[in-house]
Amino acid sequence: MFRYQVDFGSGERNVVSLLDPEWVYEHGLGPEAVIAVLRGGAEADVVSPADVQENGPFLRVLSRAIFEHADRCDLLRREAEIQGSGYVYLLDGRTPTPGGRVPPEDIIGVFEARDGALVAGSYQHNPRHRLFTNAGWFRLPAEIEDALQARLRSVTW
Repeated sequence: MFRYQVDFGSGERNVVSLLDPEWVYEHGLGPEAVIAVLRGGAEADVVSPADVQENGPFLRVLSRAIFEHADRCDLLRREAEIQGSGYVYLLDGRTPTPGGRVPPEDIIGVFEARDGALVAGSYQHNPRHRLFTNAGWFRLPAEIEDALQARLRSVTW
């Protein structure tokens, strides 16, 4: 995660993005690439969940990347094979209890599984998922993170 100061016209605000400074310097930082806006006065190294205002345009890009690329995710495919039929949950990689009780804010979304495979188009985002909790920023499986990064870098601002 990278932190930037951006002027929205009403003064500078601290924002967080997945895009690295070199790329942002060359191409800019559009609204879809801003994960969250940080509350004014939040300490540089100490951020609490109350300091983080999630950004709707980023959430839509995130959901789209998951929706379009889940079939490439080995973890989800294996879970669907094990499940057979039912539901497969995409868990946030930061969750401390992936094999036990997972807090709702660490469940990114759910897919339907049928006959050991993910059902195309079945992804549903969990509105209770949070991009930042006391356990830190969200973490995605590598295949989905790569797709998200590619999508963010393909948009021109």
